[in-house]
Amino acid sequence: MGSFEIHGALGSPYSMKVRAAFRAKRIPHAWKLCAPMGPNSPVKHVKVPVIPVVKFPDDTWMNDSTPLLLHLEAKGEGRSLLPDDPLLRFACYLIEDMADEWLVKAMFHYRWFYEADRKIVPSWLLYDACLGLDENTIKAMGQQFGARQISRMPKVGCTPETAPIIEASTKRMLAILEKAVVSKQHFLFGDIASLADTAIFGQLYQLKDDPTPSAMLQKEFPFVFRWLDHIDDASGFEGEWVSELTPALKDLLKMAGDTYLPFLSANARAIDKGETTFTADLPEGFFTQEIFKYQKKCLDRLRDEWAKLTPAYRETLSEYLMGGTEILDCSLAQPAT
Repeated sequence: MGSFEIHGALGSPYSMKVRAAFRAKRIPHAWKLCAPMGPNSPVKHVKVPVIPVVKFPDDTWMNDSTPLLLHLEAKGEGRSLLPDDPLLRFACYLIEDMADEWLVKAMFHYRWFYEADRKIVPSWLLYDACLGLDENTIKAMGQQFGARQISRMPKVGCTPETAPIIEASTKRMLAILEKAVVSKQHFLFGDIASLADTAIFGQLYQLKDDPTPSAMLQKEFPFVFRWLDHIDDASGFEGEWVSELTPALKDLLKMAGDTYLPFLSANARAIDKGETTFTADLPEGFFTQEIFKYQKKCLDRLRDEWAKLTPAYRETLSEYLMGGTEILDCSLAQPAT
């Protein structure tokens, strides 16, 4: 039997999320920088060719960070990153999902929208993936990669029209976190890192490194900037989960209710109607992008978890989710699966 191996990249938010989760869970593992493309890429071991890819001790392979980490939770690998309380556990699921599928737009926007970031970040990413190449080759390949990513920006909703919405929404979350990280509970759900913390870290780690958002974080959200280093390796933190929703969790649930769930719902409705784009009415403005089928699966999973909660738990959460409750309640028409 071998050991766990995480094949990922520093510039991949989900790679950093998984690495932080393994560290927080105290699961022994090897971290291996990898190139996502090429004949020796680890993605050849999985169905969908995205990183990170994790090799298990029994020589099986998995990717897709959320199912992967929930699989480890179900197997009891390492210490749990999920609160025991069902209400808090659902909040953790929802905030983790919001980081993965909404906060990722901040990473994509800041990395490819501003000239300073476009100039240097592609070379960093190719340097990580292609160790041993000379500087000129790295820069040339980096520019090719950057041009491809920039061409994909409209596909993920990162356009000049949505840029103000993405930045305002990102700063809203950062403002919540800035207050949270200097409160009694060091992490969102208590004294130890949760699945939600590691998901947020994966995205914000990219902002911490990239020139434009790094300067913004240091100036406007200095404690979040430093807190990210704490989550990077939270293996040494000890303590208990919170017993009730904290002010930060309530604010993040409100954001999920008025921003993330409406975004998911608009995408799902468009898919059901056979449309190719959708527009979501968000607090910061109207957000338009192409449909994304994976995010419909995310909404379905959240609805399934919502349906498992008792009416009392749903009522408590509804106080903060507001309009998002109606979106989740669609699961109650049929038995949960």
